Amino acid sequence: YDPEELLGIVSADLKVPFDPREVLARVLDGSEFDEFKPAYGTALVTGWGELHGYPVGVLANARGVLFSEEAQKATQFIQLANAADTPLIFLQNTTGYMVGTEYEQRGIIKHGALMINAVSNSTVPHLTVNLGASYGAGNYGMCGRAYEPRFLFTWPNAKSAVMGPAQLAGVLSIVARQAAAARGREFDEDSDAAMRMMVEQQIESQSGALFLSGRLYDDGVIDPRDTRTVLGLCLSAIHNAPVKGADGFGVFRM
Repeated sequence: YDPEELLGIVSADLKVPFDPREVLARVLDGSEFDEFKPAYGTALVTGWGELHGYPVGVLANARGVLFSEEAQKATQFIQLANAADTPLIFLQNTTGYMVGTEYEQRGIIKHGALMINAVSNSTVPHLTVNLGASYGAGNYGMCGRAYEPRFLFTWPNAKSAVMGPAQLAGVLSIVARQAAAARGREFDEDSDAAMRMMVEQQIESQSGALFLSGRLYDDGVIDPRDTRTVLGLCLSAIHNAPVKGADGFGVFRM
């Protein structure tokens, strides 16, 4: 598949979903990808391939939210990659882990902790590319800057923040509304609307790729068509030293 087509796969509008397999088909050797558990936890694509002759494991967000199934699949896959001494590539496009009473009762906190444990204690090299969105705890689970990947690159359309602009403004609005109600005061709708607009504009401007790269949240903004070349150079640098997986992951929360 022609790498030039990468420019037409991902939309500048982060709300428009895309299939990361279309990206992998234009990055991996021979467009060959051996997917791991394709029918389980379908919002996260995991599998094996080669890039410039180097074997790699891939974790890529297929739909924004990470559920319990995705977290459990990722945990097992990361452990397998460490057992096989295989570097991992994380392709980020996530709004974070799912929240809500139903999902918390089903164990999303526990299962998210499994994934965070696996990412934290994995000793094979990690390479991360932000293809779209990287928000909230999903940034950590998908090996963001705080989890020290060997290299981290961003596509020009990508954004990263604690929350999306509208979501953060909504949370602040809810908190202010509840605080006013607790004090018995009338809520100022005009001030709330102005606050929401200000917060959304600020987060929108400060979550862009160029802003983040200027503050060293990544190792550079790259042309999507250069992704294969850039990752190949990184893998070449990584293999100047032995690649060794973790012997243990501590105690998982059961």
